[in-house]
Amino acid sequence: MLFQSAFKLFCIAAAMLGPYAAGALYHYVREPEIYAIFLICGTLLGFGGLCGFASTERYERRRHHVARFGRKV
Repeated sequence: MLFQSAFKLFCIAAAMLGPYAAGALYHYVREPEIYAIFLICGTLLGFGGLCGFASTERYERRRHHVARFGRKV
């Protein structure tokens, strides 16, 4: 349970900080090709964080539903 909470915190942090870091690097990176790599990586990191958080939430919801009603959703 503790590891799931830590993973959810990591996913939320990745979802918020990935696109933020890509935007912040816009002022420091001079080459457009290099910035495109950072932009794609930051966007994918944010999307991966959202997917990881949603997957963990879905698993917890399913486990709670089985514990409460005794059958799967």
